Amino acid sequence: MHSAPCPSLASPAALRHNAAPVRRLSFAQLSAGAREVLIEHAGQVYRLSLTAQNKLILTK
Repeated sequence: MHSAPCPSLASPAALRHNAAPVRRLSFAQLSAGAREVLIEHAGQVYRLSLTAQNKLILTK
């Protein structure tokens, strides 16, 4: 899986000297071909789904 820094999406913190670069992934890379991905954050699970209209929806 390839990821590359995306300067246009970098936050001010990411632009500081020692900050890690922002990673940019395609949904295909993130999902490994599936239509949805479960993302765990702060003890909560979120679902990132690709719709029939090729839109992304994030739900809790």
